[in-house]
Amino acid sequence: MLTENELTACIESRRGRLTRMAASMLADAAEAEDIVQESALRALRGREGFRSESDVCSWFQRICINTCQEVARKRSSEQNRLEAVRREELWRDPAYSVDPEAVAVALESGERLRGALASLPPDQRLAVVMHDLQGWKAREIAESSGLPLPTVKSHLRRGRQALVTLLAVPA
Repeated sequence: MLTENELTACIESRRGRLTRMAASMLADAAEAEDIVQESALRALRGREGFRSESDVCSWFQRICINTCQEVARKRSSEQNRLEAVRREELWRDPAYSVDPEAVAVALESGERLRGALASLPPDQRLAVVMHDLQGWKAREIAESSGLPLPTVKSHLRRGRQALVTLLAVPA
């Protein structure tokens, strides 16, 4: 069984390296220190589950990496939500407008369109790609995805709005 002293020694020997790794992944030194501390607590609480199939330090590193990825996913999800709210507010503003010529020029660039599509949340990307690029009807998308038709229509509308907003910005 893994002792607390063995795990603590491993944590301390890797703390600097893992803090630098977390800071690189998250671009935030203070958050990186919190990540390593949280990972240490997780490892200490879960040390009885350590199966000795790998080196204890490798096991701890995996916990740190997983914790970083969790934080990055949450951050990305929150950023996507905030960006969606920002775009929605833009489209509600009667003074908001985009240059249709700029959008048309951007659409000519397959790379710009692919990049804009990739930046959409997955549900919006699915609706736009299936409807506008593959020619599916909204009803067909709803049936195949298991989503209600109004939800698919909402994803399609928001995805299109996001694309227009993204493509209207000069490259």
